[in-house]
Amino acid sequence: MCVTFRKKVHQKDRMARKDDAKIIRQVLGGETQAFAELLERYGAKVYGLVVRLVGTDAEAEELTQDTFVQAYTHLADFRAEADFATWLYRIAYNTALMHLRSRRVVTLPMDERLVDSVTDEMADSALSEATEERIALLEEALKRLSPPDRTAVTLFYFEDRTAREIAFILGTSVSNVTTRLHRVRKRLYLLIKQLEHEQER
Repeated sequence: MCVTFRKKVHQKDRMARKDDAKIIRQVLGGETQAFAELLERYGAKVYGLVVRLVGTDAEAEELTQDTFVQAYTHLADFRAEADFATWLYRIAYNTALMHLRSRRVVTLPMDERLVDSVTDEMADSALSEATEERIALLEEALKRLSPPDRTAVTLFYFEDRTAREIAFILGTSVSNVTTRLHRVRKRLYLLIKQLEHEQER
């Protein structure tokens, strides 16, 4: 992604942050119908994150609604330590995570020695191929990641969120997110290779 484009993205984010602050003041001031603007602005983005975590449209729709209900209920607690979208993503992530725990969804751990054996070049070569088949494998591999890994990848690569914002959403440190993003590329490489092997059987 070029620097010029990133600059435009950040300028747009600053404008959105000002608009969000204005809408939040309106809602807290009694104009509750103004909250619909936040729902319209962020509904699809929140749904996109949640559906990647829980896997089904019906559950994602319900959890997206739950996210916005919680955001509305706790809007007075928003202190702008992050922008509204990041705060909203944090609520969505925690809502989806609680749902997954209630379903007792278990992600199989990966042998970290195998992860360590993957070089950056190997990961880059596997993930840079943009064929339909490879993209389909990547989407399937994403489903096999742990929820924090899946969230980090989705927010960083699909939502252009910074490591600092992702750290706030996941409730961890920036250094942890940086390390996670580095290692998750290697995990994806291994998962893609595993899926290719399964297809060959």
